[in-house]
Amino acid sequence: MVPESYTCRMIHVSTHENILEASTILQNGGIVAVPTETVYGLAGSINQPEAITEIFRRKGRPQDNPLIVHVSSFEEAYTLTTEEGREVIQKIGTAFWPGPLTLVVPCSEDVPSAVTAGLDTVAVRMPSNSIFLDLIRAAGSPLAAPSANVSGRPSPTRAEHVFEDLGKDVYILDGGACEHGIESTVIRILDGTIHVLRPGAVSALDLEKLGFGAVVRSGQPGESEVVRSPGTKYRHYAPAAEVILCKTIDQANMFLQGDTRSSIVLVPEEYLGEFPSHAVRLLSAATVFDELRRADSLQTRLIVVLCDESVMAHEALYNRLLKAAGKDGKGL
Repeated sequence: MVPESYTCRMIHVSTHENILEASTILQNGGIVAVPTETVYGLAGSINQPEAITEIFRRKGRPQDNPLIVHVSSFEEAYTLTTEEGREVIQKIGTAFWPGPLTLVVPCSEDVPSAVTAGLDTVAVRMPSNSIFLDLIRAAGSPLAAPSANVSGRPSPTRAEHVFEDLGKDVYILDGGACEHGIESTVIRILDGTIHVLRPGAVSALDLEKLGFGAVVRSGQPGESEVVRSPGTKYRHYAPAAEVILCKTIDQANMFLQGDTRSSIVLVPEEYLGEFPSHAVRLLSAATVFDELRRADSLQTRLIVVLCDESVMAHEALYNRLLKAAGKDGKGL
C-alpha cells in the first residue's frame, strides 16, 4: 500500500499540465515513470546520457540488456535506423503501430550505444497509450523506457507498483491499470523470416495472418550469446514467493496439501470454484503481474498456478509464468 502523503507528491494524475512538467524533467536529463498499454515504463530521453545511466542504475539492470526506444511517429522512428530498417518499419509498423509490437532493426548513428548495449541494432516501438504519446511529443525526443520496476521483479501494471519498487523520488504519471498487462512482442526480420525474440501482446498467429513471411519462435539466449531483446536472457517477473506451475487440479492439490506455507492459487476463470479451502485468484494476461505483486504484499510464500491448455496456448502469458517460476517451470 502506498502511503497517502507520498501518493499526493509523487503519483500524478496525467493531466496536460503534469505531462508538460514530466517532459521538462526529461529535457533536463531526468527520468519519469509513465503508463503504456503494456506495462509502466521508466522513461528517459535518448539524447540525455545521464538519464540512460540513471535508468540502468535505478533498475539494477545489466548493461548488456538493451533498451526499447519509443517514438510518437514513423518519421521519428526512421531517424533511428537505416534504409533497411525503414523498410521493415514501413511494412510491419503500418500494420501494428501504434501498438504493443517492438521491431529490432539496424540502428543509425543517432542512437547512443548505451541504449543499444553496444549492438548494431535498436529496438523501436510506437505505443498506443495516449499519455505516453503525448509525453514523447512534449519531450521532443524518442524515449528509452524499460519496465519501471527493479530488474527481476514482476513488471508494474499500476502506478502503485512503480512506487513500491522505485520509491518516492521518481515522478510517476498515473494512467490507471495497463490495458494488456504484458510487455510488447519483440520481433526481428532476418532473410524474410520473422523471429519472435520475446512473445507479447501481439501473438505469432497475429503476425502469421498478415502474410509477412514465416514466423519463428526464437529460444532464450545462452550466457555468452548477444541479447537482442529485453526479457530474454535474465530472470524476470519473479515474486518473492515460490511459484509452482501445475497442469491439473489434482497436481495443484498435491502441492498445496503437501506444503504448510501461506499460499494462493492462480487459475483461469472456469476453475475459480475448484479450490474452496484456499485463497484463489483469477489468472489472466492482464492481471498476472498484479497478482504476483499482491501475493508479495500479503507475504505469501507459495503461489500455485493452474496452467491448463488455454494458458499454455497463450504464448506470452505462459512465457511470463515460466520465467516467474524459474526457467524449468517447477511443477510441470
